[in-house]
Amino acid sequence: MKIDRLYILIGFAWLIFGMMFGVYLGVTDQLQFSNSHAHANLLGFVISVLFGLIYRNWPELRASRLAMPQFAVYQAGVLMLFAGKFDIDNGGNGTLAPPGSVIVILGTLLMAWMFARLKADRGAETSRVPT
Repeated sequence: MKIDRLYILIGFAWLIFGMMFGVYLGVTDQLQFSNSHAHANLLGFVISVLFGLIYRNWPELRASRLAMPQFAVYQAGVLMLFAGKFDIDNGGNGTLAPPGSVIVILGTLLMAWMFARLKADRGAETSRVPT
């Protein structure tokens, strides 16, 4: 499976989870978990889909040997951060939140580094309008 499609599909999985979790929180009046809910939707859905669209728009990123490790690092970080936030919202110490945060940042830095290494002249070639 192409990494762009995988990122977008995982993003939708996070969105469905986040929406169902949000409905559950509203129905059961457990609004103390709203921070966890927001993190699932923002980091899980929004950023995953954005990364997927970046991979789709810059196909040379998909060919990078770092593409799948970047995906795995980022998604593992989001999962850990969500679990830690949930624990905090539930009155726990959130042991997984700090390492999850760092791993999310590392996955994002890896994506930014991969993108920054792309050749700058690509945009000029693809933005030409045929005459």
